[in-house]
Amino acid sequence: MSALDTLLAHKLFQALGWALVHFIWQGALVALTYAGAELWLRRASAQARYAAGCVGLLLMLACPVGTLLWCNATQPLSAHVQATSVLGSTSATALRVSTSNVTVRDGALVQADDFLDDTLDAPAPFRLWLAERFPSALPWLVLAWLAGACVLSLRLAGGWLLARRLRREPAPLASRAWQETAARLARRLRVSRPFRLCESALIEVPAVIDVLRPIILLPACALTGLSAPQLEALIAHELAHVGRHDYLVNLLQTCIETLLFYHPAVWWLSRRVRTEREHCCDDAAVAATGDVLVYAHALTALEQLRRRPVHRFAIAANGGSLMQRIQRLLQPHRNAPRRAPASAGLLLMLIALLSILAGAQGLASLRRYDAPEASAPQRPVLVPAQRKVAVTFVSMPATWIYYDPRAERELRKLIASLNAHNIPATGFVNESSLYHEGQLDEQRVALLRLWLDAGFDLGAQPNPHASLYDTPLADFEQDVLRGEEITGQLLKERGRSLRYFSYPFLNTGPDAATKEAAEKFLAARHYRIHQVTIDNMDWLFGKVYMDARRRGDEATMQRVADEYVPYMERMFEFYEQLSRDTLGHEPPQVLLLMASALNADKMDDLVAMLQRRGYQFVTLDEAQQDKAYSLPDTYTGPMGISWLQRWAMAKGASFRKEPYLPPYMQQYDFRQSGSDFKTNLK
Repeated sequence: MSALDTLLAHKLFQALGWALVHFIWQGALVALTYAGAELWLRRASAQARYAAGCVGLLLMLACPVGTLLWCNATQPLSAHVQATSVLGSTSATALRVSTSNVTVRDGALVQADDFLDDTLDAPAPFRLWLAERFPSALPWLVLAWLAGACVLSLRLAGGWLLARRLRREPAPLASRAWQETAARLARRLRVSRPFRLCESALIEVPAVIDVLRPIILLPACALTGLSAPQLEALIAHELAHVGRHDYLVNLLQTCIETLLFYHPAVWWLSRRVRTEREHCCDDAAVAATGDVLVYAHALTALEQLRRRPVHRFAIAANGGSLMQRIQRLLQPHRNAPRRAPASAGLLLMLIALLSILAGAQGLASLRRYDAPEASAPQRPVLVPAQRKVAVTFVSMPATWIYYDPRAERELRKLIASLNAHNIPATGFVNESSLYHEGQLDEQRVALLRLWLDAGFDLGAQPNPHASLYDTPLADFEQDVLRGEEITGQLLKERGRSLRYFSYPFLNTGPDAATKEAAEKFLAARHYRIHQVTIDNMDWLFGKVYMDARRRGDEATMQRVADEYVPYMERMFEFYEQLSRDTLGHEPPQVLLLMASALNADKMDDLVAMLQRRGYQFVTLDEAQQDKAYSLPDTYTGPMGISWLQRWAMAKGASFRKEPYLPPYMQQYDFRQSGSDFKTNLK
């Protein structure tokens, strides 16, 4: 995996993507709240509106930062891809026949309030679409955001370079009288910070630059084209900027614009803040000079002296429309917005509150999608009947870990999880994996003894592990006999015998004749067929997980582990629905798993998901006693498929597409997608 792939898969990178997405509604909410506040403050001072705008900008910055920290602290976000509701597949078929507080659903009695809670929790189609489709685009969205922020940073850097040039080249005003005038105005405005009063030919409107040692820049044209009272009023305006530390505030404001550039509400609110900042300084200048007409004439004259559109660099403390400011000073009531009733502001506040609640619900629902196994209710899901599942493992002993020195530790960990939850598992042995370079490896045989000593059962698979579709029947029969040699002896030592056989890749033959002959051969050897109902691609998750561990790629291991249990829950939902549609009820399921390092590490989480869905664990014998397992199976062909699919097809139904891998895992599947290679099954 490349460094870029590792970065894109990182949990923090995913959290950043969701923070940017959530800011779309958060930023709109902050802007709406400020609009309501502006209505309430329309008769207040410009300083009050300016303060409200600054608070709004800080909130806009805090929203994505807070969301990033929140998402990073919760369950991994990569599981967005597999997000589903616990009852998403059952709600469509639920039948509600209510008598007071009792509901009948698919033949089971359920409390009405529980049914209502589950129904309300079911995600809307758009949420499902968002949860399944959008997360795969998150990394590229973050890269696009980074590119945009870098481009906008050039604007910030350009402003800094221009400010640096202006700081080096301005000429101090030679007139001592103007220096004394500026000092007198500073005392009147209570500006105690030291500053420099300079002129510059590079600008056409006054500006303030620098944070520690502010410089008031006056355009050269203003010194020659304005009267002394007018120039004094403009100096008072710039001194107000110095006293208010507007240069620093504007610098922070520009940084917020750069980081959150993609949201129009940020630019709108930032423009409102700049406008109100100029209004504050206009009011201060009028108060310092005592003559609003002189100041208005100064702004008018300055507008007329400009030879070209004003150049505002990003980090200078200037802004606002000169003509709009002049109109505000001379005709404040005419240019103010028409008086809005108090109910309008109250309505906006109410809308903002509702947006907060809606946004919080959206964030909570996406968190539920992030990790359904962690955020789902702790009580068992009430289902049509108590669900049962038999857990089986194929390719024992641990196909993807047998070559690893940690094989015994991994198997002990898997056994400990199974015993902790009282799961009577059955393992099917691929005896070809017991050999190394043609010699029987006793350490690998010892793993099977460890499994049997823990109280679990073993079944058989052919040796070598070859599909019946590609193997002549005679060779297949010999492979079955070779696959019994060691496993049969281990069971015989414990007074037991082989009872179950698992077809490699669940393939039962290329045609009806071969299938029937193989079944007769297996029946003669007293085998029952391992009829898997919950088929899945956990083998691919296990392989990618193990390969990543061997090369020390912890980021990929974490990503695969995060995706795994949500994917398995989707598979269970699919087959539960297929069971009801085909059989009218959910029989005890038979789950197929690989004996892999991933399942050893995630078994507790997988069990928690199954228990939350209402499953109890039974033996393979108990599961296959259900009448469904005696239904006809007429399918033959190149693919190995679930027995639920086989039973449905025997009744004339078409093959039903199964949930496929999450987008992140699809890159590792070297086969065709499930929606392609099973489409034409009949």
